[in-house]
Amino acid sequence: MLNKIKQIISKEFFKNVFTLMTGSAIAQIITIAAIPLLSRLFTPDEFGVFAVFVSLTSLISSVSAGRYELAIMLPKHNEKAFHILIISVWLVILTTILSFIILFLFFKPISKLLEFENYRYFIFLVPISIFFQATYKIFNNWFSRFKNFKEISISKVIKSGTGVGSKISFAYLGFGSIGLALGETISCFFSGIFLFFRNKNKQAFNYKFNKELLKEEMIKHKNFPFFSMPMAFLNSISVNVLVYFLTIAFNSTVVGLYSQANKVINFPLNFLSNSFTSVFYQKITTTKNRINLYLLSYISSFIIAFVILLPIVFWGEDLFGFVLGKEWIYSGHIAKFLIPLAVAGFATRNTSSVFLYLNLQKLTLIWQVIYLLIAICIFYFFKETKLDTILLYFSFFGAIMYISLAFVGYRKLKQSEFLK
Repeated sequence: MLNKIKQIISKEFFKNVFTLMTGSAIAQIITIAAIPLLSRLFTPDEFGVFAVFVSLTSLISSVSAGRYELAIMLPKHNEKAFHILIISVWLVILTTILSFIILFLFFKPISKLLEFENYRYFIFLVPISIFFQATYKIFNNWFSRFKNFKEISISKVIKSGTGVGSKISFAYLGFGSIGLALGETISCFFSGIFLFFRNKNKQAFNYKFNKELLKEEMIKHKNFPFFSMPMAFLNSISVNVLVYFLTIAFNSTVVGLYSQANKVINFPLNFLSNSFTSVFYQKITTTKNRINLYLLSYISSFIIAFVILLPIVFWGEDLFGFVLGKEWIYSGHIAKFLIPLAVAGFATRNTSSVFLYLNLQKLTLIWQVIYLLIAICIFYFFKETKLDTILLYFSFFGAIMYISLAFVGYRKLKQSEFLK
C-alpha cells in the first residue's frame, strides 16, 4: 500500500501541485489582504448587487463553451485537442453575442428583475465578463494539457492583483457596485491576455483547420454539451441559489452579508482546490493506481477543510468583526451554518474529475437535478422561517448530497478498475 502511494505522489505530481499552489497562495494572499480594506470601502448593499452580478456571469460562463474546454485534456494527439479548443472559443463568442442581443431586447425587465435599475448600462458588463471568464478557463485547460503549470500559476497572481487594484481604485473614484464589477472583468481580461501571449506550444497552432476533424471531435465529445453542460448550469444555480433566494426573499444587504461569509470561508479552500483539481484531473488519466489516488485525495481534502474552518465555529462573529469591521459581524454568524456544506463540497469537488474520466456526465446530471430540487424544497417549506433555519437545513442536506456523490464516484471507479 505504501509503495502504491509513493507511486501516486510522484515527484512530478508533487512539483505540479506545488507550482500551482504557489501561484494560488500568492493570489489568495493578495485577495485576503484586500478584504479588510474592500469591506470598508464598499457597503454590504453594494456587495449584494455585486454578488448578483458574479452569480449571473459565472452561471453563463460555466456553460458558454458547451463544456468542450474540459475535453481539451483527453485526445492523445495535439491536433485533435487544438480543434476542440477552436470549438470552445467559437461557442463562447456565440454565447457572448447572444447575451448582448438578449440584454438589448429585454433591457428594462432584466434590469428590474436583477435590481440593476439604478445602474442603467451596468448590466452590459455581463456579456463582456462572460467572454473573458470563459476564454480564461479554456486557456487554463490548454496549458494544463502541456503541463505549463508555471504560466497558469502566474496568471492567477495577475488575476488577483489586477482585480484588487482595480476595485480599490474604482472605490476611491466613487463607482460603488459598478467598480466591483469592472474590477472583476478587468482581472479576467489581463490574466487571459497573459496566457494567450505566453503560449509555449506554438507548434500546436500550426495545424491547418480541418472541418471534418472539427465535426468528428464535436460528435465524439458530445456528452460534454449534452450532460456535463446541463450539470454545470444546474451546479452554478445550486452554488448561487442562496444569492437568488435571498435577493427575492430579503434584500441586497442580506445578500452582501451572506456573499462575504461564503467568500471568506471558501478562500482558503479555493486556494487548495484550484491547484489540486487541475493536477488530479491530469493524474487520474495516466496513473495505474486510480482507486488509491481517489481515496487519498478525498479523505485528505475532507480533513484539511475541516481543520481550516474549525476556528469559525467558535469565533466566527469576533473574527469577522475584527477583520472586516463591525458592519460585517453578522457575516461571521452566517458563516458558521455554511461550514458543513463547505467541507463536504470541497472534498468532493477535488475528486469530481473522476466522473469526467469515467464518462459519467449523465449520472452527475441526475445528482445535480436532485440537489437543486432539494434546495428548492427547503426554501419552499422554510421560506417563512428565520434565515438561520434556512441556512442550517440547506447546509446539512447539501453536505449529505456531496458525500453521497463522492461515495458513488468511488464505487464506479472501483467497478471500472475491476473490469479491466
